[in-house]
Amino acid sequence: MGARGELLLHPRPAIGAAWMIIAALVGSIIDACVKALQSGFDTPQIVLLRLLCSLPFVLLFAQLSGGLGSIRPQRPGWHVVRSLCAAGATFGFFYALGELPLMLCVTIGFAAPLLIALLSRPFLGERVGLHRWIGILIGFGGVLVALQPGTAAWHPAMLAVLASTLCWAVLALSARKIGADEPTGAMVVFTIPVSLLVALALTLGHWVAPTPQEWLLFFVAGFCGASVHYCVIYAYRATRAAIVAPMEYTALLWAALLGFAFWGEIPSLWTWIGAAVIIIGGLIVLRART
Repeated sequence: MGARGELLLHPRPAIGAAWMIIAALVGSIIDACVKALQSGFDTPQIVLLRLLCSLPFVLLFAQLSGGLGSIRPQRPGWHVVRSLCAAGATFGFFYALGELPLMLCVTIGFAAPLLIALLSRPFLGERVGLHRWIGILIGFGGVLVALQPGTAAWHPAMLAVLASTLCWAVLALSARKIGADEPTGAMVVFTIPVSLLVALALTLGHWVAPTPQEWLLFFVAGFCGASVHYCVIYAYRATRAAIVAPMEYTALLWAALLGFAFWGEIPSLWTWIGAAVIIIGGLIVLRART
């Protein structure tokens, strides 16, 4: 592997963690926009318009990252897998946002770091040491505290969130798997085709015209949708998956702030306790040497 690959794979834990924290904020903004749009649109149309609004930003970022001519994929098979995972993650989570509270969706989604840690060995051959396992398990315990299993009524959308979370974990791991050899623009552009085609097919005959305010939400979600992929790619290029993954837990705090600001949601004491435990677990993973 050339100098470029060595540079990308040089361990930079703090930088990787920072990129994932930014990704968590950007992702929470997408969630808030989608939740606001779910009252007036079906999930496929939301996916379709969000992707169409994100496409100009994706192409712009690709141009800035090396030019559109540089996005030719080196491993097309992996890009097919990534596109399928992106579709599963997007449709599952967007559907759930229309059926479940924002905080509940985000909390269930916090299974992603644990799944990433579990899959990092077979996908990446990375060793997850004892101290990092302790931090990951503490963080996941915080998720359970915030969720309070058994207190919420069961809804099929919870399965959609879990399936979405698994797809997201594989998508994130694949960024680390092939990120050193693939152009950044290709890593983002080729996550779009499957979602776009499925959304277009399901939207035909069910179109609802957005208002100017709704178009604004779609454009914000589109810009953030383009940005979040780059943030995740940079995070997983910077350091090991077991270090980066727990930083996704910060999305709980962003969701709490956005939920209060736009819907007047006040998280329970258990949610705040869970968030504190999650952060502690993430810091243990970040600082652990083994």
